[in-house]
Amino acid sequence: MVGSYCYKYAKVQLLVAELVSDCLKCCTEDSDDSMGKVITYSGAILEACMRKLVFYHEIVGFIEEEKDKFPTVKSSIFFNSPPQLVVLAQEGQHKETISIDNWKREHMLQFLEEKVKPTSAKI
Repeated sequence: MVGSYCYKYAKVQLLVAELVSDCLKCCTEDSDDSMGKVITYSGAILEACMRKLVFYHEIVGFIEEEKDKFPTVKSSIFFNSPPQLVVLAQEGQHKETISIDNWKREHMLQFLEEKVKPTSAKI
């Protein structure tokens, strides 16, 4: 009886090892691909409505204390606009709009440090 449990246990361990090995191969391939395809933007525009900003303390904190660290990030007031980040292509043209209404300050900092170039953009 004990022998059959040991056999089943060894078989399960072998299957788990194969699954982990397969999973790690996939993850390694993903990380290699993602390192070669990092998307960066030439700048960004932070758009928001002044009336709505009172509900977004994290974004207000970023604008007041952190935005000056990013010369390629401009802020713009749009009536009734939820907080969003308009990222710009290399030519300074609109590339993509990202909703940031649920972002914390550290999310904004991380995104801008990783994705937006620190040199001047044509905004």
